[in-house]
Amino acid sequence: MAVNTERISSILRARERRISLPRYLRLDGSRYLLGLVLILALMSLVVLLQTGGVATQGYAISSLEAEKTALMRERSQLQVREAHAQSLDLIRQRAEKIGLRPIKPDQVRYMEIPSSE
Repeated sequence: MAVNTERISSILRARERRISLPRYLRLDGSRYLLGLVLILALMSLVVLLQTGGVATQGYAISSLEAEKTALMRERSQLQVREAHAQSLDLIRQRAEKIGLRPIKPDQVRYMEIPSSE
């Protein structure tokens, strides 16, 4: 009787592979170290991205504050110009330049409007 030993040996090799697979997947010290390094690298990358975002926002805030300061100075200058333009002395000088003069009491005319009752 002939026995096919090749088939039996392939079954044994498959069984050995199944047994050795968990041993292959089991983590030893170097794989733990590699995993730890990978986790630390990812955490460092997250921290760097956050720091970059914060720095970018800081520059934007400082430029906006500088613009706010410049606008507040311009506003103050415009308020001074407005107050100067509304001064009575300046208004009187402008009126005299275009030929206007103060009203005299004999130039005043009053009109009475009858009530509609």
